[in-house]
Amino acid sequence: MLLAVDVGNTTITAGLFRGARLVARGRIPTRGSPRSLLRALKVSPRQLDGVIVSSVVPRATVSLKRSLKQLGLKPLILGENIRAPIINRYRVPSQVGQDRLVNGVGAYFLYGGPAIIVDFGTAVTLDVVSARREYLGGLIVPGMGIALEALISRTALLPKVGLTPPKEFLGRDTRQSMLSGLFYGYGALCDGIVAKLKTRHAPKARVIATGGHCRLMAPYCHSVQTVNPDLTLQGLQITYQQDSGSFRRAKRGEILV
Repeated sequence: MLLAVDVGNTTITAGLFRGARLVARGRIPTRGSPRSLLRALKVSPRQLDGVIVSSVVPRATVSLKRSLKQLGLKPLILGENIRAPIINRYRVPSQVGQDRLVNGVGAYFLYGGPAIIVDFGTAVTLDVVSARREYLGGLIVPGMGIALEALISRTALLPKVGLTPPKEFLGRDTRQSMLSGLFYGYGALCDGIVAKLKTRHAPKARVIATGGHCRLMAPYCHSVQTVNPDLTLQGLQITYQQDSGSFRRAKRGEILV
């Protein structure tokens, strides 16, 4: 089995793959230990054939590599000893987060290109992949949690609220007004940016939502056609298996999952 690990700013998300099938998922805080992650997935190191890691937190990457090696595992680290099978057109290629490249891999091989990926994580990223398997670039926006935290911490009278969908569009109390502004505001942001990306770069792109808040936000983003919270993990699995020829590019209009 393959262990695919995505190290984010807030959480480490992992998936256990048997072939191309995702059979288990686990999530721990970014400062958590690999042992607790394996316990969450109910798997022992001896059951693993390989480990692949994507990380946007350098310090956590170092700690994770050390811990995995202590367990007898030799991880493949995106950007170090393995590269995402996508052409990176960023002006400074090393500046692109590996998770964004892996999302592009997952989108291209599972759904075909061109594609626009909207990742609702700690930050919201919107990225474009061409029909030629090129990562063209994207936009980065503060995530919903960050926006809400900043709003609460910098105002004297606004209450603490959780990320729960609003009951109505027009808020009739402070809590509902905050939630409505957050969800409908980010929905409008998503749709507005996607419209511009399509006009300027990829008119026929499929729009795919992923990330920890993608299911929450999907009803508010009318431009989203596909919701796949496991896109990053699947992109890691595809990256790992590329040399074996297990995956092929989806034809236009064809979905491989």
